[in-house]
Amino acid sequence: MRTVIAFTLLVLLPAAALAEGITVGDEFAVCAKGPGGNARGTPAVARGTDGYLAVWREGWHGKGGSARIYAARISPDGKVLDAKGLEIATSKKGVQVAPRIAFARSTGSGQGGGNFLVVWQDFRNGKDHDILAARVSPDGKVLDAKPIAVAAGPRSQVLPDVASDGKNFLVVWQGMKGEATGYTGFAAPVGADGRVGTAVETGAAPMPRISWNDGKYLAICGISETLAVLLGTDGKPLNKSVTAIGRSKGASYSVSGVPGKGWLVIGHRSPPDPWGWGGPGAMRCGFVKADGTLENNSAVKEPSGNWNKLENWLDVGGRKRTTWPYGANASAWDGTHSVAVWQRHHITGEKKSSFTNCEVMAARVDGWKPVDAEGVPVAATQEQEMRPVTASDGAGNLLCVYERHEKSGNVVIAGRTLTTGKGETTPP
Repeated sequence: MRTVIAFTLLVLLPAAALAEGITVGDEFAVCAKGPGGNARGTPAVARGTDGYLAVWREGWHGKGGSARIYAARISPDGKVLDAKGLEIATSKKGVQVAPRIAFARSTGSGQGGGNFLVVWQDFRNGKDHDILAARVSPDGKVLDAKPIAVAAGPRSQVLPDVASDGKNFLVVWQGMKGEATGYTGFAAPVGADGRVGTAVETGAAPMPRISWNDGKYLAICGISETLAVLLGTDGKPLNKSVTAIGRSKGASYSVSGVPGKGWLVIGHRSPPDPWGWGGPGAMRCGFVKADGTLENNSAVKEPSGNWNKLENWLDVGGRKRTTWPYGANASAWDGTHSVAVWQRHHITGEKKSSFTNCEVMAARVDGWKPVDAEGVPVAATQEQEMRPVTASDGAGNLLCVYERHEKSGNVVIAGRTLTTGKGETTPP
């Protein structure tokens, strides 16, 4: 009975009452109903000069689907400014999926103001996928009626990500060249004026993610382990890759800058293991220093089958295996700490191998060590909350956006503000 009461309080009490350091605002719907019917997902979010821009896939994306990329501006206090959403790039053919977003504070004109760049994977040619993009102004105007072709060559280019150095952008993706059967990592700069530079190979594949910090980019990638490599503003590798997090399976990972120090890398451990041979599920932190070398070897070398929470673990499934941290995660710099958000599944079944109710958790991270030992529930209802992303103003105010899967089958793109106190520096 005590366990049941404790869990009930965990769900019902505001996060501020549960853990000092992170205050969670009320949930609001970024998009609950739209032209995509009940189908939407894969949100991403970036902070601009005066607020946030969230993007997502609107509509069914499978065979015969017509998914499109939609966006909405959100004020710093969590008010949605585009109730009907903004269609980023109209097309009557194919599907558009996997949106990502970054913000450049300068437009290149010397007047400031800045623009967002939204990138996505597009199948409008009906043969293979391309990487397209469009700039969006802070007041919600799509500046490129015809999408920018970042990568539209033969064969498929997929799974893009984008970051900004404050003036321009760098887009990364995975693609196939020639007759190769495996994916190669690529990058191309995109100027504030929308011009695309020369694409180069990065070695960062599959599933690249990218972040800017202190004069360079860091790209991460991988499946069985998470690799990291420094990139210049032209996308060319600056060093040999290092293993940021080891022993990953079906990897989902994220990266964000820590000013003056390097990059926080977050990734999960193993999927559910009915017999417990591989140890618990866990959400783990790695840290890559500004010179591209690894700071904490514990993210790479950990005891096999360890059920105790190691010093770089954000979250861990206990021996009773009632929860399993696994899947999507993200982080952003709040001016004092990194703030991480991640998925935590509950598991059921005779063999404890079935994912059930998923919730979104958060914690501050000092370098690569979690500050909030138990984590803070951001969204922990009886419905499924998944795929969290976050962005920050660098002064203690963040926005977390995620999918909420209703029991009716409808998917809502939802958001909550997070507050961690006044910071002292600006985001990278």
